Amino acid sequence: MTKPAQKAATKMVPMHETDAERRHEHRFQVPENIARLVMRTTASNLPLSRDDRPYQWSSTTYCDTIDWSIYRAAETGSAMQLRIREYHRTRPLVVMSPGTAWIEFKDDEQDTSLKERYGVPMEVARSFVHGDPRSLDLDHGLAERASRLLRAGARPVVVTQYNRLAYSALDSSLRITADHNLMYFALPWEAATDREEPTPLGTLLSMEPNVIVEMKWYGELPHWAVDLHQYLKENTKEERPSKFIVAIRWLLGQNGREAK
Repeated sequence: MTKPAQKAATKMVPMHETDAERRHEHRFQVPENIARLVMRTTASNLPLSRDDRPYQWSSTTYCDTIDWSIYRAAETGSAMQLRIREYHRTRPLVVMSPGTAWIEFKDDEQDTSLKERYGVPMEVARSFVHGDPRSLDLDHGLAERASRLLRAGARPVVVTQYNRLAYSALDSSLRITADHNLMYFALPWEAATDREEPTPLGTLLSMEPNVIVEMKWYGELPHWAVDLHQYLKENTKEERPSKFIVAIRWLLGQNGREAK
């Protein structure tokens, strides 16, 4: 009697997105009335982003090493960010929930960035941050650098949550976003006993009273965006640091001072 043929195991192929080149990235903290004006101008010139549903909740879990090496590097203007992003219709009280996760690697260098990300089932993302990268091909590019951080002890430490309104050029040459209701949370990762279950958020570290507007672009800005960028600069005291830097400052109580 012939035995039935066994099905060959199929390897999971993650969704993969990567920036074509380094892009400029400027952030501004502005009050609601200025944010509304900025986004009205943006909406007159750019379509809504196809990848972001307006005002959905974004939860981003950031990793760092025991000695805060990623944060220290970020404060100098150059760092590799390792983070897990997930999207929800309502604000979750946990992270690493079942569904799709985006494992993101972001190389920041002064006012430019380069990002690569993989869309995977959440169980793959959980295994990844627990130090098991075998389910992903991480032997090249930003992903390979990020895997070295995991081997150096990087683990989830903070979470940001916010509502995002995003507009983007069809060729991705320009993207303008406004993040509302931004919150920073600690994440008691070491206290989690079940690797297969979502991790509850820890202490609320801070809530942003204003709106964070970000402009990201390749090449030259169109004239209307040059004017918009200048308007944002004139209405802010200084450019806003990344969410990762702000979150870790709140976590460590540093407020810009060097981490101990």
